[in-house]
Amino acid sequence: MQLYTSVRAHNGPILKILNHKRGILSLSFNSIRLGTKEGVTLFNILSDELKGVNSMSYTSNTQTELLVAGDKDATQSRIFKIDMINKCISSSFVYPHTVIFMETNLKSIVLGRSDGCVDILDPKSNKILESFECHSSGLSHISVKDSSLLTTGFSSKRGQFVPDNFVNSFDLKTLTASSPISFPAGASKVFHHPIIPNVILISSSTGHMNFLDVKTPSKLNIYQADITTYVTAFDLSSSGSFIAIVDALHNLHLWSRNAVGSSTEFALYNAPLTFPTPIAEVIPASNHLASPNSPFSLIKLPAFHSQLLSAWPSDLVFDVGGLPNQIDPEILRSSELINGILIARYNKEKFGPRNVAEKYYNISQQTSEGMNIPRFISERNDDEAEDDKEDIIFMKKNGANNTANAERENTEGNDIYNHEIFDLKSARGDVPNAYRQLSILYSKFGVDDFDFDFYNKTKFSGLEINSGNSFFNPILQLYRYIAPMFNYTLMSLAEDVTEKSNLLMELGYLYDMMYKSEGRHCAASNFQIIFSSIEETQNLGLTTDSNISRDDYKQRRMIQTFNRFLLERLSKDECNLYKAQTPKNLNDICGVYTETTVYSNFCSLTHKRVMMYHSIDINCLPSPPLIPTSVTILNYLEASMNKHIQQQIVCENCGYQHPVNASLVINNLSPIVVINLDLNNQQMNEIRYLKGWLAPEFYFAQSPLGTPVLRTNAIGGVASNLRKFELSGYTAQITNRQGESHLVTYSKIRTDPGDTGRWYLFNDFLVREVPEEEVLDISPWWKKPVVMTYKEVGMGDEFRPNIYMNNLNTSILHKDFFTEGTREGKTIEYHLLDENEVIKPGTLVALDAEFIELLPAEYEFSGEGTKSLVRPPTLSLARISVIRGEGPKEGECFIDDYIATSKHVHDYKTEFSGIVAGDLTPGVSTKSLVNLQVAYRKIWLLLNLGCVFVGHWLAGDFRMINIYVPPAQVRDTGLCFYLKKEKRKLGLKFLAHYVLDKEVQKGNHDSIEDSSNALLLYKEYLKLKESGRLENMLFHLYFEGQMSRFKVPTEVTLRKPSNTKKDDNVNT
Repeated sequence: MQLYTSVRAHNGPILKILNHKRGILSLSFNSIRLGTKEGVTLFNILSDELKGVNSMSYTSNTQTELLVAGDKDATQSRIFKIDMINKCISSSFVYPHTVIFMETNLKSIVLGRSDGCVDILDPKSNKILESFECHSSGLSHISVKDSSLLTTGFSSKRGQFVPDNFVNSFDLKTLTASSPISFPAGASKVFHHPIIPNVILISSSTGHMNFLDVKTPSKLNIYQADITTYVTAFDLSSSGSFIAIVDALHNLHLWSRNAVGSSTEFALYNAPLTFPTPIAEVIPASNHLASPNSPFSLIKLPAFHSQLLSAWPSDLVFDVGGLPNQIDPEILRSSELINGILIARYNKEKFGPRNVAEKYYNISQQTSEGMNIPRFISERNDDEAEDDKEDIIFMKKNGANNTANAERENTEGNDIYNHEIFDLKSARGDVPNAYRQLSILYSKFGVDDFDFDFYNKTKFSGLEINSGNSFFNPILQLYRYIAPMFNYTLMSLAEDVTEKSNLLMELGYLYDMMYKSEGRHCAASNFQIIFSSIEETQNLGLTTDSNISRDDYKQRRMIQTFNRFLLERLSKDECNLYKAQTPKNLNDICGVYTETTVYSNFCSLTHKRVMMYHSIDINCLPSPPLIPTSVTILNYLEASMNKHIQQQIVCENCGYQHPVNASLVINNLSPIVVINLDLNNQQMNEIRYLKGWLAPEFYFAQSPLGTPVLRTNAIGGVASNLRKFELSGYTAQITNRQGESHLVTYSKIRTDPGDTGRWYLFNDFLVREVPEEEVLDISPWWKKPVVMTYKEVGMGDEFRPNIYMNNLNTSILHKDFFTEGTREGKTIEYHLLDENEVIKPGTLVALDAEFIELLPAEYEFSGEGTKSLVRPPTLSLARISVIRGEGPKEGECFIDDYIATSKHVHDYKTEFSGIVAGDLTPGVSTKSLVNLQVAYRKIWLLLNLGCVFVGHWLAGDFRMINIYVPPAQVRDTGLCFYLKKEKRKLGLKFLAHYVLDKEVQKGNHDSIEDSSNALLLYKEYLKLKESGRLENMLFHLYFEGQMSRFKVPTEVTLRKPSNTKKDDNVNT
């Protein structure tokens, strides 16, 4: 398909097009034009009398006379007859109704009226033969063929237009009504098939289509167009082979009855198109390539009339085999070279028994043991979704997990709390569903349509995986439910920090959001941004876009490296935050004094150093015991706390080569013991067979010599310094049969001090309770412990989520903290809060945020041509504006922060964000640039000071800011002016026009303007609600929206045509 010709036929919009034997006949608001297919005008009739016309039809098959009609007020209740031979208005007759449709069967004219009625007109006598009342609130389409008339239209329900769920049918021979045709989806268009008798096509505004045989209604074919919005135009070709659909995003969808080929025709009777005579391309004398790098297409070829040799027949084209599967890295690491042959032990539990004949199953009939779960909220009906949402909120608030049997009692029907889908066992020995790698799917409504609540019925939040570096989610979850670590990170939020890479505070912001969200899914996107900006993470190889690895040992090493880096970075940030020499708070939680000694018995070499570390690496095997099965993690921990090695080196002290001894000794344990289990796959396989290897608790004491003693039972003879530790959680690696590995976390959570606690599994955004025996069982082939934490019993069981409120520093709200490189003379569009402006709970503020696109979306196209979203566009916060919502300075902006970025920007989204290139670049921008943590802290402070946020569809803004605001502190004008049954969200520009009578967003968006108008809308909402006029206003808004397709009128649409004189002497 390509453009043939294009010509401007009228000065205004084209209202209807008819085929003519001489070309194309088109109708505009005051003119009728006939032109050839090549674009040449044959005649053009302009007349003031034609103002207001919108429909036309031939009176006979000779195409010599044309009827034109329209609005009764504009046409003075007349229907005009056009003489196609003399090219003029020949006559007119009175018709007292407004006509919106006009069709003909070449015997009578069917007139569709604006009131939903249809009149049958005799074109010879100009009399109405019959009238039919079709639809109570108007027509949407009519179709006429032979003696059959079909109509679709609207009815008024609760003050709004709703498409009728039937199609009216009439017989034009007998002028009687036939039985209506049912169409539950709501009929908006109807067509007679031009070729197949008795077949009609019915469509809805959502793209639902039915092909129906009116004689035998059981013959029904149903289709659904793949569109993301509603249909604005729909038509069937005259050959019946094609359907054209235009959606509200101005996309054209072309459907075909058969495969499109060279013989496919759009029209029923096609005439050959005329083309200009082609100009033969001159082949130059020097027809060669200028350089070796020039493409072959630069060589001119003569016109050819026979098949080229490059057109290979199909029997010479062959499919090439694919690459062999990658060998599991575990097999390669455990292999040994024997006589030049690489030999590895076969893991029967992981890969299954060998040399076993299996029953053959057709590949198309094979089904896997998978998870039959709802993917999107939009796939459920509204009542079910709303009931589930209310039930989930109720269960989370009232403790859905107070009893271990609560989940096991409800395992029948569709109970949303049963765990049969996310089970902990697999009948075939595969990875159970609860441990499988999860992925977020994206519908046409975006990530908000994904059913996260189905994966989590608890009051503990999971983490999303659609941001980069989500491999560290399990470590973040591990420390989240250790009370001392939780309190430690949140305590830092009391300080006023303007650093752009403070991971301690960023982790506190994340934990604060997870606590406030009460089980709703969260994203660590801001933590990921700050983490990736640290140069050391690049050097350590801790940046990756995938949380899945095919090298399980490398993945375990990486997550342990991240764990060590995180703890050391927290200690560094604590020193910077409190201007201290040592991180006292973190040392008191998990600091371990380690004494490293290097000495030699052959000379006087002696080096001793005491360092503070925050984790212990188990990379040393214990001495073999008399009973191998009695070995536990405590034997490995004792060996790692007292390591000795000897190595032959050239001594730096005496210059001779001799043995040098090195030792690492840890004599005491911190209240929180963090353990990195740094064992290879073979060593991991050995501990799997040791029952009770993972001790749920142990006792610690020091011997008279000062060496540590660890036992699973109380140590006799020790009372003064005996300490008890219990397992508080650990991160485990899950590896499937394909060798793909990811990480999960087990955490023991106490909701109240002194509570025995319950175990929960965190598989990213899947959260469920698990029994303790499941946690302690490390025997499955697919599970390997990686990082473990033990907590001293009685030490810091209380979570203190408001620990920062006592000494909260809010000075950042009263002064500027611009980023480095901000230019002098920058544009300031706000007034900071005065010292006497007190923010108290309930203070009203209006907020709007803008974003930019760093990376475009990624799509996957199937062989059938369907498109699915693999990864949404990567967005970044660009601007936040907050204005005062009350007081003497109501409406004034006091925060207008542009967030500086050094990353490459794919699209500034200028039309929607108002951001242009250079606005976010330090040293170039004229805006008030700040770093992300400064902008975030201001919003976080407003939230914790009790402010109530006003804005328009704020969920997207909060998601971009990466903050959770409780519903009690949100006044969303999008929800204030929303009717759920309409399933249509109203935009700010539309509401400002019809509610405030203001024209906004005339150019690019501006967050100050948007937040200000949202505040005005909320004030107007309160007035409407108080006066009892809100419901009527909502019905009026959606009625006006349906009439204007929810678009605000512009100058072009409101412009009226200028007066023109009637011109019968037109050029042909």
